[in-house]
Amino acid sequence: MFENTNPIALDKTGNDLGERLKTALKQSADSPSTRRNRQHFWKKFEAWCAERGVQSIPADPDSVIYYLVDQARRGQKKATLNNMRWAIDSTHLNQGLQAPGNDPEAKQLIKGLMRELADKRPEQAKTDKKKPITIDLIRKMKFPEGRKGIRDKAIMLLGFATGMRRSELAMIRREHIEETSFGLQIMIPSSKSDQMAEGETVDVVKAAKGRNLDWCPVKAVLTLLSMHKNRWLFVPDKTLNRNLKTNHMDGNTIYRIVKKYGAQVGLNPEEIGAHSLRAGCATYLLENEVPPAAVQKQMRHKSFDTTQQYNRGETARALRGAY
Repeated sequence: MFENTNPIALDKTGNDLGERLKTALKQSADSPSTRRNRQHFWKKFEAWCAERGVQSIPADPDSVIYYLVDQARRGQKKATLNNMRWAIDSTHLNQGLQAPGNDPEAKQLIKGLMRELADKRPEQAKTDKKKPITIDLIRKMKFPEGRKGIRDKAIMLLGFATGMRRSELAMIRREHIEETSFGLQIMIPSSKSDQMAEGETVDVVKAAKGRNLDWCPVKAVLTLLSMHKNRWLFVPDKTLNRNLKTNHMDGNTIYRIVKKYGAQVGLNPEEIGAHSLRAGCATYLLENEVPPAAVQKQMRHKSFDTTQQYNRGETARALRGAY
């Protein structure tokens, strides 16, 4: 992309190099996960259109409305319907076309659809929030002996203590970890909330309460680092056991590990995921009356309102003793 080329020149096949450059820049504007999600939902819409012999791009706003209604009848939830609409609209915008969902009549009809869901199918309109996993549950988990158990325990403790996303946990390298007087500081080169890669940090404090001393995230991380020589903190089973210097663990594997241990302590696998550790971090800190501003900084929330969503007991605590 950064070669010294004339953007208004034509390549050997006659294609406009400037257009190719603009296309590449548009694609780079979104993270890989955003592009994957868009493609996933767009393919579903394309297939639906093909089955009915209607054009997918540029799509008629009515086609989009009928598609969303059809998907709602099939049980898709409000959040999924919104993702479907986003994928259709953003795919059009990326190709220089009008977003069908921005049509004034379409907007009104989509609003009506969401109201219908709320009134007649409230279970579909409800946003599913992953159940939080806190240290109280992690202490009940049984981790296997050996490197795998040490790694899995470190994933659970570090994910809970820092509120890091699964993609961020997967990408931690040795050079990102710095020992400090209070524990560790971990550098996050880029993330969902820092897509321009300016760099963020999270603090990991040593366990101070007696019952948590055996469940210290700092100790867990340092123990794991001493057991393998890979540049990545979290590595797959094969790499971990053979001490190979290969690639890191992916976010989906971390997701499966969290679900596995959550189910072990009686949580419904459908109600938990890797976000459960992040939710557990925010919930636990707020319940222990850590100042919300400090929690927002640790969670790296752009909006204070996002942090407050986890402050479920704030009103009850404020009203304590009022009657």
